[in-house]
Amino acid sequence: MVMALATALLPIPASLPPAAAEPDEDEAESLVVDSITPDVLDKGATLRVSGEVTNTTDEELSEVSVRMRYSRHPFTDRAELDDFSSGDGWQPDSSGPDDEVSEELAPEAGQGYALSTDVDDLGLSGYGVYPMVIEAVDGDDTVIGSQYTFLPHVDADEDAPEIDMAWVWPIMDAPQRADDDTFLGDSLTESLGSQGRLGRLLAAGAQAPVDFDPGDDDLPEVLGLDQDAEEEEEAVPPEDDVATDEETAQSEPTGQATDEESPGDEEDSEDDEPTRTDGVPLTWAVDPGTLDDVVRAASDDFEVLDDVLSVPAESAPVRHEHAADESAQVWLREARRVLPADTVVASPYANADLAAMLRNGIDTDAEESLRIGREATMEALELVPDENYALPPGGLMDGSVHELLSENGADRYLLDSAALPPASWLSTTPTAQEELTSPSDGEEETALVSDPGLTDVLSMPSQAQGDSALALQRFAAETAMIAGENAGGDRVVVASPEPRWDPGEEFASGVLEATESLPWLNAENLDDVELPPEEEREDTRRGLTYPDSSYETELSSTHLDQIQDVNRDVRMFNSILVEENDPFRPALLRLSSAYWRDEEALAGAVRTLVAQDVQEGLDSVRIIPGEPVTLASRTGITGILVANDLEDESVFVTLSVFSENSERLTVESYTDSFEIAPGAKTTVYVPLSARVNGRTVLHTSLHNSAGEPINAQDTEIPVNATGLGTQALLISGIGVLILVAALAPRAVRKWARSSAKSSNAAAAGAPGGGEDDEDGDQETDGGSETDEARSETAAPAGEGSSAEEGAPASVREEAPRPEESSTGEGGPEAETPEQPGDDTAEGTMEETADDNTEPSAAEPDDGTDASASPEDGRDSPSGPDGPRT
Repeated sequence: MVMALATALLPIPASLPPAAAEPDEDEAESLVVDSITPDVLDKGATLRVSGEVTNTTDEELSEVSVRMRYSRHPFTDRAELDDFSSGDGWQPDSSGPDDEVSEELAPEAGQGYALSTDVDDLGLSGYGVYPMVIEAVDGDDTVIGSQYTFLPHVDADEDAPEIDMAWVWPIMDAPQRADDDTFLGDSLTESLGSQGRLGRLLAAGAQAPVDFDPGDDDLPEVLGLDQDAEEEEEAVPPEDDVATDEETAQSEPTGQATDEESPGDEEDSEDDEPTRTDGVPLTWAVDPGTLDDVVRAASDDFEVLDDVLSVPAESAPVRHEHAADESAQVWLREARRVLPADTVVASPYANADLAAMLRNGIDTDAEESLRIGREATMEALELVPDENYALPPGGLMDGSVHELLSENGADRYLLDSAALPPASWLSTTPTAQEELTSPSDGEEETALVSDPGLTDVLSMPSQAQGDSALALQRFAAETAMIAGENAGGDRVVVASPEPRWDPGEEFASGVLEATESLPWLNAENLDDVELPPEEEREDTRRGLTYPDSSYETELSSTHLDQIQDVNRDVRMFNSILVEENDPFRPALLRLSSAYWRDEEALAGAVRTLVAQDVQEGLDSVRIIPGEPVTLASRTGITGILVANDLEDESVFVTLSVFSENSERLTVESYTDSFEIAPGAKTTVYVPLSARVNGRTVLHTSLHNSAGEPINAQDTEIPVNATGLGTQALLISGIGVLILVAALAPRAVRKWARSSAKSSNAAAAGAPGGGEDDEDGDQETDGGSETDEARSETAAPAGEGSSAEEGAPASVREEAPRPEESSTGEGGPEAETPEQPGDDTAEGTMEETADDNTEPSAAEPDDGTDASASPEDGRDSPSGPDGPRT
């Protein structure tokens, strides 16, 4: 009797056709299930299954038909669903309706089918999930293709069990940029359209029409992305100092209505806040790094790289210019309209691998990922993400991550089931909420654990033909199994797809519609999920756990160390900025993303690109090499040109200049620290002092305020000192003294002669001295004048210069002898007494006269000296002694 009862209650395995035992991928594609209605069977309904059969073989198939097999016994455990779907579990033994498709089906030909039957004829009893197989067979009963699916059933005479379901809807993607202006490909912009991944997720989650038409509006202006226009608007000063209406309204006492506003205005403003009135409440889980990528693509032109991994070693990737993307602008416009109606939760920026970072001592960047994540979300969506929620990477956190998130204000954590595993004795699905204790202050916190089975179901293929129907049927079956467990009490399950969820449009919308329509599901807002009263809580989960396998999948220490190498250059770059900016921090956080755990090669390529960009930033603040410097004297000043090629940042740097040989060349005091505006240049004038003539080198470099060089190599400036040194100046001074000493006697003699002339002139003017003789006076004057000119002409020869060397040949030949140069008998020249010190002058004149005693071709044949005439020496411009002065 026991055996008979067991046989009646338990499903009876049926023998499988040989071809169905090991289904082939090609055979599975040959049968498509496009539709299963209704998704829940109840009394009086009609089950309809439709689809298409395709001959994927090379031969013609005959007598092709489609049939349904099912079981009248429901599944008893959630694990059986997986076994059955794979074809490895027990097989249904009951036959359902069939349909003859075609007498002959040619290769690659397809034919539709339709199966229908009354649910009452299936013999299903009670609430549960029943197995169903749709098979295509030929005339030999050989299985051409098969699909395994499920039949959820409810009893109209009994109330279906219920369970609450809360949704976490992801808007996340892998990092799409290296530096801020360089995208790794076109995948982001492609995913933002109506048929793209992020476009489908936004449209399905909105549960209302989403407009992907850009329209006629200037989207950059509408979205506030036109920074130039904003800066111009901010720069326009008010016309007058008169308070505006808004300022006047703000100055009104609190609680008193102004003339422009009525008591009802406040209520109207609250109504303007978007709230969800229809559909399933969602909690949007956004990656701020993804939103930041969208904003960058929508704001301005950017560069797109070809496949980075295909670039040969030591070669630069090919870059393409891309205009600001219109699809990104449209998506951002619609996201700002849709998301504020629900709760928005932000992960760390770029989903940074917090556990690995903290384990490797990168605490500052780990904390920065939370702050920058909040700022990026606010900029992109114009809303503040709910800071009570924390979304650690992968839904896992160890004690250090828990402490970091708690210190930053979180008390509700969206976790994976591996972080809080069910108790070993538990055979049912535990409720999602679990108590945690804050490591910072010991306060009670709440963990909200996603259901792993639902995560797997949501990851099923759903874009190809027929995939959506099977995935939706599995979703209904999975949730029905959870609701049907006799667990007692109210339970909540959290449906949280994987971060890069890529559902088909029909499936994404279908699961939300199913949440409202399936009789065992109640849509729940995650904000309303609270811990049960303490006396009703059960220890259904183990404590906070960080799986051992997670250590192996974290970002490696090697990768993080290499990021820190780049971080040191970033710190150096930041140290010269005037403003407290950190422009490369988002790029470093993108390098620390948990997405790179399985993409080591791509992560290395992106890291190289970021390192190059940081170095280019440092090299943009530079000394422009000039021409070699030549000092024409002992001291001099050289100008050193320093440029800031950065477009958006002012810098403050220190110029260091030192001589390679300080004993030869000394650098004097100069202005060494200064600020340079973006795109500007400045010249620093550096005084130099040369002690010894010769060539040396100035070494110049730029430093931050701490004295650290910002460039690896100095800029060298050659200096050549050619001016007088100390010894040369001493020698020149002695030479000047000797010259002065040599010329002093001549000056004295000249003064003496001038004095004598004055005395003679006075004597000639006395009584009896030729007072009435006018010609004599003239002759005396002329003789004195001639004598003075002759004395001055003879002076150089007396200083050691020969007449031949000191005067032209014509002058030497016509020079008068002393005895022939008298201006007249009894003239003053003949009567002038010999003055002291005149020996040298007389000797010189005599030597000159002797040199000129030889007859010359220029002298007359009669022996008369042509230069002897006083008139010739007095009136000729070139005179016997040369030109007159």
